[in-house]
Amino acid sequence: GLVSSWSLRYLRKAYRETGEVVRTPVCAGRPRILDSLDANFLEACIERQPDILLTEMQDQLRETCVVEVSIATISRT
Repeated sequence: GLVSSWSLRYLRKAYRETGEVVRTPVCAGRPRILDSLDANFLEACIERQPDILLTEMQDQLRETCVVEVSIATISRT
């Protein structure tokens, strides 16, 4: 296919400045409060006790992982 002259200029400039023509992705959005270990911990809590309440998960996360998050954050994880 055809490439516009603007695209060619952009690619040349990017190559001169970085040595690459692929732009590094920018992580958009807000950083996660819970990391993968915290999420795995919550998953293990559910496996151990399938009827665990969100408030109980919040308490266990606070006591075990020293992480303070809202119940809404836990429910979205």
